[in-house]
Amino acid sequence: MSQNPTGPTTPVLVKSTPDIPWPEGERVFYLVGREGLFICRNGEFFRSCVPAARGPSALASQAPFLTPRFPAIPRSLFERVVGFFDRIAELHGSEAAAMLVWDRRAERVRLVVPEQTATVYRAWDGYRSAIGVHYLPPTDLPVDWIPFGDVHSHVHMAAYASGTDVADETHAAGLHIVVGRIQKEPPEIHVEAVVDGTRFHLDVRDVIVDYRKRRRNVPQEWIDRVTLEEQASYVYSGSVS
Repeated sequence: MSQNPTGPTTPVLVKSTPDIPWPEGERVFYLVGREGLFICRNGEFFRSCVPAARGPSALASQAPFLTPRFPAIPRSLFERVVGFFDRIAELHGSEAAAMLVWDRRAERVRLVVPEQTATVYRAWDGYRSAIGVHYLPPTDLPVDWIPFGDVHSHVHMAAYASGTDVADETHAAGLHIVVGRIQKEPPEIHVEAVVDGTRFHLDVRDVIVDYRKRRRNVPQEWIDRVTLEEQASYVYSGSVS
């Protein structure tokens, strides 16, 4: 039950069991169920319960928010992952990805590069255009390693959350970083966090410590975990008589 200190009581019921009593004496009331908020009425000729477009006016307003408390990503680690993306772009012209995990025992951020498949279009002249990258999170991480985000590249394209990224990350709570314009130094870096399907844009300085320059000493095992999948791209050329 919600009360407004300057106005009348607003009935708000929580449906905690399937058979809660229906309040016949209330002309209008709100009901919170598994599917959300409903507005309910006891009319002269009907009884109704329909989804509510908004909450009771007696309640205070509330806007979505996120206060970031993610572990700070060390400069050396992020510079190395940018170097990894750069190397994969040189070799395959493709995207690549890595996971961010928090090592609770060591109290430090670690980078995990999973086995992944990078897909590209291959034109008739050999030019490759990145499509995407796919991987399954490893199931054999140490129990103290807690995934809290990921980083992936857009190769030479801008750094932003694409439609595919948004769809893939809707139910992936945590930090999502995109590195684009890899040919530049520094590259473009876009940071968002997702919680319960809601996205929040973050400043790079909220999560990454003082990026300076990509590192070239990329572990070979990272590179070996990227498998390239090519799709032929055909361009029709003909004459019109």
